[in-house]
Amino acid sequence: MTETFPQQLIETLVAREIAEATPVALSLVTREQNCSTKVNCTPGDPPLFLAYSCTKTIIATLILMLCEEKRFSLESYLSRWFPEMPMASAITVRHLLEHTSGLPDYGGLADYHRDVRCSPSRPWSDAEFLERTLAQGMLFAPGEGWAYSNIGYLLLKQVIIHELGQPFASVVATRVCSPFGLKRSFVPVSVADLSILQPAFSALLAESGQSTVPGVYHPGWVSHGVLASTPAELASFYHLLFTGEVLSPQSLSAMTSLIPVPTAPPRYRTPCYGLGIMADTASPFGIVQGHNGGGPGYQASVFHLRAPEGRAMTVCAMCASECPGLAERLVFGVFAELAGCRAR
Repeated sequence: MTETFPQQLIETLVAREIAEATPVALSLVTREQNCSTKVNCTPGDPPLFLAYSCTKTIIATLILMLCEEKRFSLESYLSRWFPEMPMASAITVRHLLEHTSGLPDYGGLADYHRDVRCSPSRPWSDAEFLERTLAQGMLFAPGEGWAYSNIGYLLLKQVIIHELGQPFASVVATRVCSPFGLKRSFVPVSVADLSILQPAFSALLAESGQSTVPGVYHPGWVSHGVLASTPAELASFYHLLFTGEVLSPQSLSAMTSLIPVPTAPPRYRTPCYGLGIMADTASPFGIVQGHNGGGPGYQASVFHLRAPEGRAMTVCAMCASECPGLAERLVFGVFAELAGCRAR
């Protein structure tokens, strides 16, 4: 059954979080129903947004699918694909998935932010991302710490491409979008591909003021690839994933085997990371698992809740906004409303 998500709830949540007329869309999926709404968005079809790092869950799912096909295992070393890369003989697929490889990230590189701002339509190549990022050196020995690394997921993307001999966008289309009913979702590969997205503006793409994102920003600046999707489709996929409809029980168990992480927003009581998923095992609502994403113009948050009484639900919020943490606050706000309590 499909119903209209209570409009008053999302409007109340948006009004509580921001003062501006930000385009927001939100979806809730349970076993019984799918509910969606949008506020301040373009009329017509449900709006498309960039999911940014929520794409990491898609990458992890594809890697686990390939493991199920016996192409390699989570303990396979990177030297199998990247024999010339430093430390490749000590870094495993699992290390990359759970951010325990010790590889650095490009998020702290001034050159990265400068080039995104000054040349938003001309992204670095994969080789340039690797060269510039790896020049920082290892942060710690593989398996001896935790540090979020986008470059690790770039390498996982390349593993997928190598194993299947197809572009990443084609793999996502044939192995994720088509079989699981994501009819409008896709991986954009050019500036023109973003033209159908919800209009958005970014202060990250201009020396001063703001720039439009569609028509200017190249999705190649997201090194591991980025999914464009709607909240309804992203929530549907995550719900299928966490209720056992996508991966084998063994693979889902591996994905949801969690390790503690040292830093997280204050709302997380016991912050953890699995294979391509964020989690809090001690939230006031129950166990929450999913991912956040954010970048120029857009942000996304999608989490699956297993409530103590056994009820399962998945909520996704996507926004044309750079207001820090807005999408996640909306998702957890829905959990709080439906649980009849407020997150502390």
